[in-house]
Amino acid sequence: MDNCGTSSTIARSFIIPVLDYSPHSPYNIKTLLDDLGNIEGEVICIFNNKKMYNELHTHPRIDKYCYNNLNAGVSRSWNVGINLSEGKTLFILNSDVHIIGSAIEELESYLFDLDKAVMVGPQGAHIDYRTLRDQRYFRKRTFSKAVKVHAVSGFFFAIHNERFLKHCLMFDVQFSPCFFEEWDMGLQITLAGLSSYAVPVEGFEHHWGASQDMDLSVNYFGREMNRSDILLKGRERFRAKWHDTIFNNK
Repeated sequence: MDNCGTSSTIARSFIIPVLDYSPHSPYNIKTLLDDLGNIEGEVICIFNNKKMYNELHTHPRIDKYCYNNLNAGVSRSWNVGINLSEGKTLFILNSDVHIIGSAIEELESYLFDLDKAVMVGPQGAHIDYRTLRDQRYFRKRTFSKAVKVHAVSGFFFAIHNERFLKHCLMFDVQFSPCFFEEWDMGLQITLAGLSSYAVPVEGFEHHWGASQDMDLSVNYFGREMNRSDILLKGRERFRAKWHDTIFNNK
């Protein structure tokens, strides 16, 4: 297979989409930048809000940034960050995550030690694709060794950049603004002959908030979208894309 990328000399890239100050959480982009203050690696912010861009783009811990004048959604923001990154390991972080250095080091160690690993995270799931439901969700402190999963949770995970680029992986923007991009990537990884893992790392805190809000409304490229409509359309697109793979048990 052709190699779609080049070798990197930077150890780590931290990719952080930024939309607001995470009102549902005690943590936000400012606390995360503080967490990253003494952790080696380039910090890349994808600003999807003009106010956040104006207030933070000159922050001394931010090495690179992109400003989108409209909210581009999760998949597009991750893709932009990956395209800007130069790290051997890419860390994708929600702006409402609290981390300590040991979590970064442990994720990185698992990523390079586990067989054919291209993506690892501290939480993930086994999925019943026929019913589009989690069979089992692996959350912090509920498992004690690395487990191969169908999907890694998107609030905090690490990517093996060389393998990711070599196999021309990319988050599918048809699942923007949110939902199903993790499941879709998991299947892309499986079909590439690679693996995703949930790993027992505990040095982080994350409070589920906006994504679990039944009344969630997202302004995506200037259009207001509610949670139920986003889920419905994402489910339809996921089934259409992966129908043959799921039902042929490939």
